[in-house]
Amino acid sequence: MKPLGDRKRTVAPLVELSLTPMIDVVFLLLIFFMVGMRFRVDDRELAAPLPRAGPPPTVQTPPLPEIWISLHVQEGTRPNPQPRIVIDQLPVTTWAQAHGVLARLAQMPGAAETYRVIIAPDDDVPHDWVVTTLDHLHRTGYTHIAFKQ
Repeated sequence: MKPLGDRKRTVAPLVELSLTPMIDVVFLLLIFFMVGMRFRVDDRELAAPLPRAGPPPTVQTPPLPEIWISLHVQEGTRPNPQPRIVIDQLPVTTWAQAHGVLARLAQMPGAAETYRVIIAPDDDVPHDWVVTTLDHLHRTGYTHIAFKQ
């Protein structure tokens, strides 16, 4: 039996994979396909109407008529707040009344498409009141809706 110190150690060589030839081949293929590609005549032209040189034309658009909706919390209704809704200076206290007023205003010819509705909620108004107002506006057909800034 041989002593432990006399054994020869065999170290396995580390195998490395050289990526340089593969990268060279990929770049050669890329150059080959770029040079060999032919573009159709249609692909070289962009059919886009370009504006004429000069100042932009001034277009006078009349402002849209506005409907203001103010949302407030009724005084003395905490901790269960009740809404106080004002639609074009007409106070209403229920969502059914608000829907009726909005539907009557939408009955005017072209009102739902041409009137701009501006929602002005107070800071302490619950978020779901704003969403309910948007829902009523959507159901009555209003398309131009904004918030007071």
